[in-house]
Amino acid sequence: MRFLYHPDTVLTAPDLESLAVSLLQELPLPGVEDCRFDSGVIWETVTQAAVDQKSIKAVTDTTRRTYSDDYTLTQLHTVPPDELEAIVNDLFAQQAAMILGPSPRIICLDFVDIHYHGCPHAEASELCHTKPRDGTSQCHRYLAGFVLCRAKPLIVAVTPVRSDEPKSDAVERLLDHVAALPFDVAGLLADRGFYDGTSIERLDATAPVALPIIRRGKQMAEKLDTTVSYWTEYVMYKGSERELRFPLAVCVSYQQGNREKHGLLVRAYVACDLTDRTPKEV
Repeated sequence: MRFLYHPDTVLTAPDLESLAVSLLQELPLPGVEDCRFDSGVIWETVTQAAVDQKSIKAVTDTTRRTYSDDYTLTQLHTVPPDELEAIVNDLFAQQAAMILGPSPRIICLDFVDIHYHGCPHAEASELCHTKPRDGTSQCHRYLAGFVLCRAKPLIVAVTPVRSDEPKSDAVERLLDHVAALPFDVAGLLADRGFYDGTSIERLDATAPVALPIIRRGKQMAEKLDTTVSYWTEYVMYKGSERELRFPLAVCVSYQQGNREKHGLLVRAYVACDLTDRTPKEV
């Protein structure tokens, strides 16, 4: 693979497009029997759809020298999903090694929804459901791990999320990809979508983790009824076989007129293996 940039240089838009296409061409696209096609055209279509946040159909309807949306999607569905995921994460790891070097890094974890318009061309479980947005509640959902490099996100691991599987299964796959990265993981910063017992246990087994809580239940309300920051312990699924205990960092700050709001702002975070820091540092 020929990389087009260096971490100390500026990546222009044409460089970025060439880099994206060259990376995509590394992916397997076996094609359909007796069909001749130019894989470069298909990957350029995918790149444009991703950049413009459009569907494949929207791109093929408005762009010259592209295949029809049905033909493009037929070719894309010949790519074995497991093999595709493995190669994509291997490419991410190669880029991470080149750009970031061997130093330990903090990994951010996020659920990403790409809202889907049109008729599904694959099985229904490929699409997840969320609150209606832009006229649709269907979305392709995936889990992404990224680091902040020069204040910009650099994806280092990714896995799709299916509607017919437990969310914790996708978390398990993503953390397997994170564990294979060519540097040590100094910590994990996750969004609220990871706030469940199974995910917290798996995150804690990988690296120190900070995760904002979801405000619900009498026990949590009591923990947040404070005017000072402090450390405490929270018990999830208390009294059941699934009981889980973890450190809770409760942080209190003054809103100082932010968005015309005043008074105290109380936040709380799951903070495993971070008790050597203050709640505000968490």
